[in-house]
Amino acid sequence: MRLGILLGLAPAAALGIGRFAYALVLPGMQIAFNLSYAQAGLLGSSNTAGYLLGALISHRVLYWSGYRRGLFASLWLQALSLALLAIVPSFPLLMLLRFLQGILGAFVFVGGAALLLASGGKSVASGLYFGGVGIGIVLSPSILPFMKSWQMGWLLLAGLAVFLTLLAYSCYPELKEPSPRSKTADGNLKSIRLILIAYGLYGAGYIGYMTFVTTALNTSLLAFWTVLGCGAALTGLVWGPLVARIGGEKGVIVVLACLAGSSLYWLVIHLPWVSAFFFGLSFLGVITAITDIFRQLLPPSGWARAMGLSTAAFAAGQAIGPSLSGLAADLTGGPSGAIGSATVLLSLGLLLSIYVVIRKK
Repeated sequence: MRLGILLGLAPAAALGIGRFAYALVLPGMQIAFNLSYAQAGLLGSSNTAGYLLGALISHRVLYWSGYRRGLFASLWLQALSLALLAIVPSFPLLMLLRFLQGILGAFVFVGGAALLLASGGKSVASGLYFGGVGIGIVLSPSILPFMKSWQMGWLLLAGLAVFLTLLAYSCYPELKEPSPRSKTADGNLKSIRLILIAYGLYGAGYIGYMTFVTTALNTSLLAFWTVLGCGAALTGLVWGPLVARIGGEKGVIVVLACLAGSSLYWLVIHLPWVSAFFFGLSFLGVITAITDIFRQLLPPSGWARAMGLSTAAFAAGQAIGPSLSGLAADLTGGPSGAIGSATVLLSLGLLLSIYVVIRKK
């Protein structure tokens, strides 16, 4: 458990802060650059497009560099990329930096998960690792009282990322490198094909909610984001034991059902704290369940590659999710379309996951 917590500070820095805190800086950037909803979504998609590329090449790059060295080098570089976002003068350069930060975020996420599995982490440890994203989300709103401009926001976020990276580094000696790749012993990856598609739909849906939910709120952004982050931080304690008991495939269904329900626009408007807590609690639980599926269906030599492929599927969904949700918002005249499209995508992922389980019976 200790290793899951410490290593979880890596995705806390790269994703909890590096990606999701974009929603905190977005309102100021929309004003400064006169961005439409679609343009704001495009800026979010540039990050997730980089994440997709990073996921596709992560297993090659990290094996070449060594997973431990590659993980921590990526953490330092992504913190630098956040700081540079404060000084860029144009929208195209913002997109480029968000793209590069997405690549580095994928290296961190895939590398950390592979190292945890190789070091003996089980479902609860995996849940704590993925729940580390929630720690970053909880810490991110702490910048708001000091954020005098959107540029200052990025600098403060970069400082938080550096702090978490330093803490995560304390577990470096305990980490074991993943088993060498073996094309003949990686297992049959076709067995997880449909689950990967469902995972992509989940990626598209959840990032649509995370990008645009702040534009729909009539309540305190600080409080909402903190509640969401607290829910995310509990991921390991709630979903880890459940997934260990019922298995990853059924676990995906339960978590996606909770996630889709908590994303409903009516809930966001009328019961925002309920939406925030249960969405935060659930969105990382999907990853915990997916990781358990890999552990059950594939040999150890196939885990790192499966993590790379699943992260690519996830990133593909995330790359198009903000743009789809932003377009839906423009077509419907507001955030209801963005949140509604996110719910539809999550529901499609849920239905496909149910089909996978039924087909096996």
